[in-house]
Amino acid sequence: MLAELVGVDRARVRSWQRRGWIVPVEETHRLAYFDFAELAVARQLAELHRAGIKPAVIARKLTELARRSPTDARPLAGLSIVLDGRQLLVREGNDLVEPGGQLRIDFARLENVVDEADDPPPTIVSPGVFLAHDQTADAAPQQLAFWAAQLEEAGDLTAASEMYRAALAAGGPHAEVQFQLAEVLYRLGDLSAARERYYSVLELDENYVEARANLGCVLLDLGQQELAVAAFEGTLRAHEAYADVHYHLAKTLDDLDRGDEAAPHWVRFLELAPDSPWADDASDRLSRHNPHLP
Repeated sequence: MLAELVGVDRARVRSWQRRGWIVPVEETHRLAYFDFAELAVARQLAELHRAGIKPAVIARKLTELARRSPTDARPLAGLSIVLDGRQLLVREGNDLVEPGGQLRIDFARLENVVDEADDPPPTIVSPGVFLAHDQTADAAPQQLAFWAAQLEEAGDLTAASEMYRAALAAGGPHAEVQFQLAEVLYRLGDLSAARERYYSVLELDENYVEARANLGCVLLDLGQQELAVAAFEGTLRAHEAYADVHYHLAKTLDDLDRGDEAAPHWVRFLELAPDSPWADDASDRLSRHNPHLP
């Protein structure tokens, strides 16, 4: 839902969370919840993303801000980031300053900074080659997963999927890595493979509610509506207050002409997420089942 509100894909929100730029106020069964303060941070990050500012550039500027204000652990949460063309500035009162502290002086043009500040692409190696150069075998899967996340963030989904597979080969079954691989496969359009990976996640952690919810969405895309309903219902048994799942379940039940079963889920969704981008659709659909509602 946060991704919908700020207009980016879910993978981008995950990368921000992974970098510590947005911080959930609560996590339930691995599902992150963000408050309005984090929404404000995410909106700033989304603006930078749409302007073409790469994560490596943002990371470097935040490091400069941290040096300038060492007591402020999260500059994005307390400062207003302003884009002037492709120049990244910080607003302090009526002044615009660069993170280094110079008043009204622009950064070096980001067109030049982007290439210099980009993270170098990770070298793709087999797990065997990696282990040959690292005596700490336990570190290998984490390093491979880190490289996979970098590749995913850079948009190289095919390479990211191979790197996640390498991490699993090196470290064995791991629910979080399986989930990340499933997400990448879904984005690649390999729905059958994504479905199997989501099932694998649930075999490892039956309470991984986001994996079960996403499995339901994949099943819908595969035309398996009844199985999708079962997945959504299973998700709600584990975590009843999952607003997105109430929405998807209600919509699926509507499509199956099971409106009476859908109505309670439309009601619950609107209770949980009245400000959701999907709230108007939910209200319209609910009014069809209950025309006397205001």
